[in-house]
Amino acid sequence: MNKQIKIGQLKPFKQAVLHKNFRDMLDYSAREYKDETAFILKHKIGRDQVKYEYITFEAFRNQVCAVGSAMLENGLVGKKIAIVGNNSYNWLVSYFATLSGIGTCVPLDKGLPFEELASSLERSYSDVLVFDKAHKDLVAQLKEKGTCVKEFICMDDLEGFTSINDLTKQGMAKAEDGFKEYKDLPIDEHAITILLFTSGTTSMAKAVMLSQYNILANIQSVLTVEDIHVGDVNMAFLPYHHTFGSTGQLAMIAAGVTTAYCDGLKYLQKNLVEYKVSVFFCVPLLIESIYKKVMQNVKKQGKEKTVEFGVKLSKFLLKFGIDIRRKLFKEVLDQLGGNIRFIISGAAAIDPEALAGFNSFGITTVQGFGMTEAA
Repeated sequence: MNKQIKIGQLKPFKQAVLHKNFRDMLDYSAREYKDETAFILKHKIGRDQVKYEYITFEAFRNQVCAVGSAMLENGLVGKKIAIVGNNSYNWLVSYFATLSGIGTCVPLDKGLPFEELASSLERSYSDVLVFDKAHKDLVAQLKEKGTCVKEFICMDDLEGFTSINDLTKQGMAKAEDGFKEYKDLPIDEHAITILLFTSGTTSMAKAVMLSQYNILANIQSVLTVEDIHVGDVNMAFLPYHHTFGSTGQLAMIAAGVTTAYCDGLKYLQKNLVEYKVSVFFCVPLLIESIYKKVMQNVKKQGKEKTVEFGVKLSKFLLKFGIDIRRKLFKEVLDQLGGNIRFIISGAAAIDPEALAGFNSFGITTVQGFGMTEAA
């Protein structure tokens, strides 16, 4: 099904570039990783069959430009465009299309109840709401009760609404001139173009005001110090409305990493195996849960002492520069797809036992924190 990534056969990442703006980063990725797979999308066919779609970095950039060109033609320049929905390819297309010259983006928590969703839209003065099918009932409520939002765009094909597919078809008419009008739109990388709501310690969620430079500086920092390669496979699990989730995803695009989408929490381990995931941004609770399951399997098989001895042996050999961890713990790694090699944990402190445990198995696991504050 997917690219068979093998440890040691990944392409080296060239350098950590500080891009001028999101459009510049998108063009860089389309140029440097042109025909590499940027996204793997899974489509259900009937009840039991699925079809995989592979989207290159160049194709992703072109669709963003098409949607952005349609937004320009439809008079959305300078507007505040809110996005609410599950992580998806079309979520990212909407995000990049907005930030590559159209206006200000307001990513919203997909789990917000109606009152908080309506409040966030009002407080951010959002003009447009891009939503997925899962939020159609909330959108119906917004339209019924009245809202500051003047236009609704659905990520999916939904009767009565303009869809991302519609905008793509409309904008592709501009492909012949290289989407020139859209790509000539000015972008101030230091202006506030991202408004995201973060949970406050008191009262309602607070709006954090970020510029593209804020985010791009974080991406350069991440790629300067972390072991990420062209050809890695990333599982987009953390919500895009969160700084850690969106910045992690943007770093993957900047570095030429393939992104696949999780089918849901209960399918996480299955998806790690299915897509041969090698890089994973995640929150501590989930990483700790995965580690506990791994250790439960070790205990069930009666291999606790074998694993303990293996950890001691590998630590001893590492002192002499000999690393046999991935060979020694192959059975453990196979439970996670066999290719997982790098985990970045953030949003809270991780249990030191899980952190040390994964590292002892040959999976580099690091702790990150304060992505919003660092921006």
